[in-house]
Order: sequence, then C-alpha cells, then structure tokens
Amino acid sequence: MMNSRERVLATLEGKPVDRVACNFRAEPEVYQKLQSHLNLPDAEAVRVWAKSDFRDLTVICNTGGYGGYNSFGWTDKPMPDGSQQDLWGVRRKLVDYGQGYYIDIVDYPLKKAGGIDELRKYQFPDPRKLFDFSTLPAALAGINAREPYFTLIEGESLYDRCWAMRSMEEFMMDLLSDHDAAMYLLEGNFRFFLEYTKMILEAAGGQLDCIGIYNDLGNQLGLMISPQLYRKYIKEKQREYIRMVKGFGAKVFYHSCGSITEILEDFIEIGVDILDPLQLNAMKLTPSELATRVGGRMTLHGGLSMQNLLVHGSPDDVRAAARELKRTLGPRYILSCSHLIQMDVPVANIEAIVAETT
Repeated sequence: MMNSRERVLATLEGKPVDRVACNFRAEPEVYQKLQSHLNLPDAEAVRVWAKSDFRDLTVICNTGGYGGYNSFGWTDKPMPDGSQQDLWGVRRKLVDYGQGYYIDIVDYPLKKAGGIDELRKYQFPDPRKLFDFSTLPAALAGINAREPYFTLIEGESLYDRCWAMRSMEEFMMDLLSDHDAAMYLLEGNFRFFLEYTKMILEAAGGQLDCIGIYNDLGNQLGLMISPQLYRKYIKEKQREYIRMVKGFGAKVFYHSCGSITEILEDFIEIGVDILDPLQLNAMKLTPSELATRVGGRMTLHGGLSMQNLLVHGSPDDVRAAARELKRTLGPRYILSCSHLIQMDVPVANIEAIVAETT
C-alpha cells in the first residue's frame, strides 16, 4: 500500500500505482456541507474521506484574505467599504450568490495610469519585507503527521497579477500597443514571484513537493492572448522560473482554465510537470485526443467537468466519466475536477468521484 506522496510521485513518472492518485478541492461552503452530511469535524477530515493525495498550503495556511497570498506574515487589509486590499494594492470583495460567495475585484490600482511614466511611480512589493517562512517546516510537518502527502503551494501568477493591477482591458492594450508598459508590469511581478518562491523553497528545506503556477490564459473560445504574445512576453520568464524551482528539486503544477490547446507544446518545452484543470469542452478535445497530443510528456490533472457533468449528470454518469479519464489518460493522470467543487454539485455526485479513487 503506497502512501499519498509515493502515489503522486509514481504517477508523475508513469510508474504503476496501487490506485489512481487524486486531488480533492472544493469551495469552503462545500467542505462545510460535507462535514455536516458526513458528520466530520473539519475540512481535513473531508480530505481524508475523499482520499485526497494532495495538501495545498495555499488553502490550509490561508489566514482569511481574498488575494491568494494570505499566510506567513501577510494578510489582506480590510477597507471601509468591506473590501480587502492585497499587497499589490488590488481590492477585492465577497459577492453573495445565494448559496455562497465569489470574489470580485472592485479596484485596479493602476487602471488609470496613462503610460510608462506613470507606471514607473508604482513600487512593487518586496517579499523579503512582507513574508516570514520560518514556520513553514512546522506547517509541513503538521500536514504530514498522519501520512506523507504531496504538498503544494501557490508560487507564481504572473499574467493574472498584471491584469489585476492594471485591469484586463488596459493590460491587453499594453500587450498589443505599449511594450514598455507591459514589460514594466511583467518584469516587476516576475522579480517578486522569483524572490517569493525562492524564500519558500529555501525555508522548506526540500520538504515541499510542488510549486503552483496559476494563470488563466484561456477562456471558453480560445486563448485570451495569442500564442505569439504568450511567447513574446511570458514564456521565457516562466522557463526561467521553472528552472529555478526545479533547482530545488520541486515539481511544477500549472493551472490555466479554458482552451489552451495552442500552447500545450510550450508548456511541455518549459518543463511543466502537471497540467490542470483540463476543461476539455473548452479545449474541444476528447480525453483520447488530449492524451495523443501530450503523449505522456506531462501529467494530466482534472477533467471532470464542473459546467455540466457534475451539476447535471447522475452519479452513474460521473463514475463513467471518471473511468474514461483514468483509462484514457493513465498512467500519468491525477483524478480531479475542472474547478473547485461548487455548491450546486449534488453530494451523491461527489460521493461518486470518491468511489472512483479505488
């Protein structure tokens, strides 16, 4: 019987495993619903019930902020209007949709900057002054006290942070028509993420398994920026970043929603180990077609559709889809969903996913 860490590492190498590796991830309200339904004491008990082999420190160590980097010394600042301001000056607010909440940006600090001269007045955050990862080894030891898990923490969100600071419209215009402005934002954030991630990996001392890169480069119809713009502005920075991460012996998990089919080869080339979340409807690929394109050169993670299958399908539909993914994408496949599980997913369908981890 493998432990969770052994199972995921074997999957990354395409080696035989005792069962499919899996990563359970859900909105906080879903954890609470499952705790009540299953009579479990906390979110960790839900992860154990779900046989999740991953432990994401970005979630487990979050101190309650909305911006994604709320731990190890930094927590977003509450503002008078009920929003929270992150370390970049971006303000976000919870929006109630009836069953839970989603997070919406309500202020982009550099949206009104007129060009490079105004952008240069902005001072990027210094991770050495904001974060203290001295408690990270103890946090990892606590997570692994029950058994060794595959541990992950968010490191880089280069593209997403640039548009969150500038607004999507303005940053897109910068990429197309103001090279200096685009490069100033990208270079400043790249230096932040490189130093921030080095701090994490140095403090972890080899105990952390994986660094996450989170950039939503695709939507339902295609890439949000052309392959040419990705290669011009982002690819080489991510290649350098991944080279640094692997110098510490850690793996790289790359999350991008939407249709990213046109840059799959780029991700393979720069050294991505795990690709998430496999929104196959948006990618316009069947599991078999995706497996053919990737050819065992990356581990594939996700694929159970949150848009239709998990919400509208039956438990039998969910189990059949999970079996197809395991059969078609294995042995380098990790069972998971194409998004955090939402409140409109029936508990029976969640139980069907868990049943397919055997």
